[in-house]
Amino acid sequence: MSSKPLRLGLLETDTLYPDLVEDYVSYGTMFRQLFSASDPDISFQHYPVTEGVLPGTQPDELRECDVYLITGSKAGVYDNLPWIAPLTDWIRRAFDAGIPMLGVCFGHQILAHSLGGHAEKSSKGWGVGNQTMQVEHWPDFLERPVEHYRLIYSHQDQVTRLPEMASRLAGNDFCPNASWFIGQQVLAFQGHPEFDAEYFQRLITRRVDSIGETRLQAALDGLRDSNDSERVIQWLLEFIRLPRSLSAETSPHTNSWLLS
Repeated sequence: MSSKPLRLGLLETDTLYPDLVEDYVSYGTMFRQLFSASDPDISFQHYPVTEGVLPGTQPDELRECDVYLITGSKAGVYDNLPWIAPLTDWIRRAFDAGIPMLGVCFGHQILAHSLGGHAEKSSKGWGVGNQTMQVEHWPDFLERPVEHYRLIYSHQDQVTRLPEMASRLAGNDFCPNASWFIGQQVLAFQGHPEFDAEYFQRLITRRVDSIGETRLQAALDGLRDSNDSERVIQWLLEFIRLPRSLSAETSPHTNSWLLS
């Protein structure tokens, strides 16, 4: 008897620019295509969060999917947008229920911000292009430890304080909290394993006035270098496939993040 296929919920927190939609559709679609190429047995549910669509907060509704991934976004966690507060509330309820969650870029930031950490616009300006992060704490649930990894970055916001219960996975001088995790329940990356060089170039050149010509050109020149996007996608898949039995009734969390 075959086991039930894993179901991944894709919480889409952005709409792509119109000229990118035809080729890439959405960030959730980009992740779905990458994951499906490695594991065709995973099924997917898309939630257009910016349109007010989220999974429910009752125990059976939270378990519509086995794991949830929160995508990147042009928005910041501090923006006064109608979907930010409901997403924050959903994250906290899901965390207390023991629901596994992944976050990338904005997803990485809002997970930290919702669970007692802090994210804000960085005084260092934009982090763009291929960047190398040094590993500080390697999660025991990921195989084949590495000392560093390299990803494409596109962000002006940063996680400046991790949740109290979190462990820093990796960072560098510019972005100290580039990746973090909480046990086997939360795994988050500031970088974009779903970006390829073409998408990054088409996205980032429209932001030259904000980034600055010198920094932008250095980022574009760095696209000639390889990165570890395929490896990070495999890490995300390892997290998704983890065997879990934690239920809402046995979740060890006590809402300590609400008091921070």
